Amino acid sequence: MFYGAVVWDPWLIVAQIVCLQCLYYITLGFFLAILVGTRVSRLSLVYFFDYVTITTSTVTGWCVIASFLLSSIAG
Repeated sequence: MFYGAVVWDPWLIVAQIVCLQCLYYITLGFFLAILVGTRVSRLSLVYFFDYVTITTSTVTGWCVIASFLLSSIAG
């Protein structure tokens, strides 16, 4: 399962990359739901992918920043 234990397997590497990306976005969604979901009326994909929501001028922006930091630490 680990790199080097088996012959070169690019499909395994691609699958591992996809799994890590999925786990990152699931973790980010969890933290956004907890921190930002309690502050806004409707949680949307804007908080995932739009850089405008990452701001230090509002409390919601700080919650978005905290969500990104916590999901990166969890990763």
